[in-house]
Amino acid sequence: MNRIGNGSIMERSLKGRSMVSLIAVFSISYIVLCLLLFIFQRQMIYLPTSEVSVPGVKYTILDTGEVRIKVWTLNPGKKKALIYFGGNAENVAYNINDFQTLFSDRTVYLVNYRGYGGSSGSPHEEGLYSDALAAYDHFIKLHSTISTMGRSIGAAVATYLASKRDVEKLILVTPFDSPVNVAKKHYWFFPIDLILKERLDTAGRAANITADTLIITAANDRIIPHRSTHDFIKAFRKTRVEAVTLENTGHNTVHRHPDYKKIITSFMR
Repeated sequence: MNRIGNGSIMERSLKGRSMVSLIAVFSISYIVLCLLLFIFQRQMIYLPTSEVSVPGVKYTILDTGEVRIKVWTLNPGKKKALIYFGGNAENVAYNINDFQTLFSDRTVYLVNYRGYGGSSGSPHEEGLYSDALAAYDHFIKLHSTISTMGRSIGAAVATYLASKRDVEKLILVTPFDSPVNVAKKHYWFFPIDLILKERLDTAGRAANITADTLIITAANDRIIPHRSTHDFIKAFRKTRVEAVTLENTGHNTVHRHPDYKKIITSFMR
């Protein structure tokens, strides 16, 4: 009887140790994952594109003193201009044909973020912001007014620019209120507030924007939660916001909707 009892105690002890070991392994793995997310977050947020050659299309190299930014220049010589900031994995050169006709009455500047498409350096939030200001300050000397447009992460850059400079009109495609809130939706099991240093707080800057604003969202967006965009829209205080949701489109296909270009053309008149 004693041997059986001792055996049962030993079994419970072994099970207890196994459970403690599993918890320890899980905890260490979780902490390591958090550290990896913190260390490599920029590599996950920014996905630089390769430089491409587009015969017959001009470009400008902006030397900021820190980096050299390549900016495609469409329809040069127009009185008004528009500066465009793309998504996190978007090669802005692929917009050249569409934007030449979509904004035919304006000179269009397609900005390759630092580290993207022939621009030097590595992308990070403050760098993207300072490059946006540098682009505006350089090109405003050539035009009477400048509007700006941003898609996805580019919407954060365009919002920043519109909050710091005099922008005629602002177009935002599939924007978010902040990556923190977006990440919390997809990675709720991680302490996102502590991990993310790239804040890209668009909602926090919306209240300072005075430019007329168009916001285009995708009805079937699986990347940016609708609540995130809705909270962003509510953050505007000083301007009129036109918000349009395009049905049967996703985050990466919203521009294919037949009304996409019509909505933008109408807004820019």
